[in-house]
Amino acid sequence: MTGTNLATLIRTMTRTNSTTLPDAELLLSVNNVKDELAALIAARNEQVFMMTVTDDLVASSTRRKYALPTDMLNNIHTVEGAFDADKPTVFVPILPFPGGLQRALRETDGLTEAKIVDYFTNDNPYYILEGNDLYILSGAIVAVTGGLKIKYRLYPADLANLTGTTDLSLNPTTTSYGMPKSMHEIWARRVSIIWKSSRPKPIPLSALELLYEIDLKKQLDAISLSDYANEFISSLPANDSARNLGQEL
Repeated sequence: MTGTNLATLIRTMTRTNSTTLPDAELLLSVNNVKDELAALIAARNEQVFMMTVTDDLVASSTRRKYALPTDMLNNIHTVEGAFDADKPTVFVPILPFPGGLQRALRETDGLTEAKIVDYFTNDNPYYILEGNDLYILSGAIVAVTGGLKIKYRLYPADLANLTGTTDLSLNPTTTSYGMPKSMHEIWARRVSIIWKSSRPKPIPLSALELLYEIDLKKQLDAISLSDYANEFISSLPANDSARNLGQEL
């Protein structure tokens, strides 16, 4: 379905036109619902909307914080680092630190560079999250071009308008995703439901709209994967010492 067709379908469902449902209002709702559906899809199929970005590692004496992607849909999938400048293509997993920031502060008695390199190594590095930043807990870090790799799920690209002849399932760029074709009618239906329900005097839903939750579940079931072999799983080690965490995970 193209953007033009999506707008036409929504206006048919709502019995509106560009005056009673202006383009700007419609586009805002379309993008909001797109994000809503994307989160549901990603919860069912972890490989959908997956993207890998790289960043340069800089010397830890300069900084240990790295900004997370602004288009991240939900949790980070994996983080990897190349800590040897002589082997910039050899990456090791950087795991989430069990207990997060508060535990890291307790274990190190303060996150100074000297205390971090005393407790953590580059063979078993960890990360914690501070707001929208990723903070690496490891041995001393040297500068490595492209030495940080973050794999995450991102929201499908926002629609800039509801025109054109390009199918909305196609990826707009090499670093962004479209919306799966099987969700297009559901997408339109959800926008229609929201519009009707938000009127000062709510408009009764059609028979098809009343089946939205059932049909949504069918589409989500269809898009789900039965094989989650790539799922990232970790557990909290029995030994509470941060020095031993890397040996037990």
